[in-house]
Amino acid sequence: MRKHHSSINARNKKTPGFIITGDGISDDFYSLLQAQNIRLKRVLFLADKKTFQIGGDKVIKTLRAKKILVIKKSISKSDIKTVERVEQLIRKIKPDGLIGFGGGKVLDVAKICAGKNNIKFISIPTILSNDGIASPVSVITDKHGIPISHLTRPPYGIIIDYSIIKKAPLRHLRAGVGDLISNLSAVYDCRLGFRVKKEKISPEILALAEAGAKRLLEIKHKNIKSKEFLECLCDGLLKSGLAMCLVGSSRPSSGSEHKISHSLDYLFPPRRTLHGEQVGIATIFTMALQKNRFLSAVRRLCRKINFPQKISYLGISENDFVNIVLNAKKIRPERYTILETKKLNKKEIKDIIRKLNL
Repeated sequence: MRKHHSSINARNKKTPGFIITGDGISDDFYSLLQAQNIRLKRVLFLADKKTFQIGGDKVIKTLRAKKILVIKKSISKSDIKTVERVEQLIRKIKPDGLIGFGGGKVLDVAKICAGKNNIKFISIPTILSNDGIASPVSVITDKHGIPISHLTRPPYGIIIDYSIIKKAPLRHLRAGVGDLISNLSAVYDCRLGFRVKKEKISPEILALAEAGAKRLLEIKHKNIKSKEFLECLCDGLLKSGLAMCLVGSSRPSSGSEHKISHSLDYLFPPRRTLHGEQVGIATIFTMALQKNRFLSAVRRLCRKINFPQKISYLGISENDFVNIVLNAKKIRPERYTILETKKLNKKEIKDIIRKLNL
């Protein structure tokens, strides 16, 4: 079993207390908690049907063998109703720890419920489809099927087992790449805002937010499931999440490309495409607007890993995308981006789409 351990100052509640990554480490979950001086007696364990099967039940077995009471709760959605049901369960069983084992939906519900109820939340991601694994943001779907971002506390601890991540569908890992490269657009927008005194984020935090994406652009491997690629993707998404933790908002990792993705969510719900796919495709458009120096390298990476680069992949027409872009300025108007500097008309947007062959 190979372990790599990196720890972040646990006294700083803005960031996770610890992050542990390695191969096969979830088999040793109890020992990992002991090493972090975490003593749990009553645990609420959240996963979905599939993630219980691929490793969740195994982790529960190791905890129960150590006489820890574990209450299992299977969830299938990250909507308001699910959050309410989990909160009711928390009030009933009064756990001293909450473990989330799964993808974004499971972790978003676990994160917001733990934050609201002041419980230690240990996150065990099974996929790397976005930077929510370390961020203080939970995305919960409202009653209209629209995903809404909620600011909460980041996980107390994060355990990433590459032997589990390798089993994730390629599509979800590609979406993780899309979410990570979108930071190159978001950071450009932050610096734009900084120059006109509409942004105060420190250059160091912005450098942290884009570091992983820049490193990913240089990777030689085509195989996303290779050790080198997965470690690079994981490291980048963690850095992105930490940048958000330090700022206390999603701003370092969310700019014009996220406004376009949110506009798509609002105008065309419910969505079947993944968040990382949406922001990845939007990033190609916003980078062209920005004349971003990383655009050609981003497109090369997309080709290399077969990341979708067509608007049609989103299930919308060219005209739909035009309206989505025009509506995007209304999303989070306080965030200054390249969209705020341009008065784009329909023809100009169509010209850019066609030039990019989107």
